[in-house]
Formats: sequence, structure tokens, C-alpha cells
Amino acid sequence: MGGVDKLDWNVQKYRIKIRGKKWYFPIFTNAVDVALVNAHTIYCIANGKMPLLNFRREVARFYLNLHSMSDPKNCGRPSYSVSSQKRVPEDVRKNPQGHYLERTLDGKQRKCAVCKKNVRKQCVKCDVGLHVECVIPWHS
Repeated sequence: MGGVDKLDWNVQKYRIKIRGKKWYFPIFTNAVDVALVNAHTIYCIANGKMPLLNFRREVARFYLNLHSMSDPKNCGRPSYSVSSQKRVPEDVRKNPQGHYLERTLDGKQRKCAVCKKNVRKQCVKCDVGLHVECVIPWHS
């Protein structure tokens, strides 16, 4: 059995069985399979025998642990919104003069700063969306 036959046999033994809809996905998965078999061959020459399945599992564990060691706060989509508590200074918010509700200028809905529901009114001085019931809790 030649080298190419052994490679093909080892690749098909634990082939990646994920099917994609793109034309290049089988080429990519085959390239990953061939790279893993070649890496396994080099590893066995340098470090002694290890079954191919165990080698593939160790590689997968390494990459899974590599991702899990990263900071979980940085995962996902970044948040660009600044909370209304930070946007309105405390002294402006707690000052009892000049606060009254009016309809939003463009007529669009905003989020209430207290209950987070949609609202079409806003405090003129604070420039945050508020319900009539939420005005006192927000300004106290």
C-alpha cells in the first residue's frame, strides 16, 4: 500500500461529516482532514504512536480551550449604546426645575429610561424618553 493510499484511507476513516451548501466547503473540509492526517504522521514520528482519533480529539480540545480562555466579556457583538443613567448627569437629572414632558420632535418612539418600553414622550431637560408614570422615579 503506497503513501497516497494510506493517506486516503486515513482521511476517509474519520472524515468531517458536515455538509455545506457552498461549492468550496467539501474542498475546505478535505484540506483540513489531509492536514490533520499529515500532522498526525509527523507527531507519531516525533513523539511515538497515538491513534488518529485521539490525535484529532486532542487538536479539537486544544482549539476549544484556546477560545474558552479568552475574555468572555469581549464575546458577541459590541454594545454601542450608552445607558441613560450615564448620558444624563446626576445634578441635571435631580434638579427639580425645568423638567416637563413633550412629544418627541420627530414623532418616533424612544425607550423609556425607567421601564424600557416604547414611548413617544421625552423630558425636555434630560432628553430621555419617559412615561408619565416614570417621571417621578426617574427624577428622584
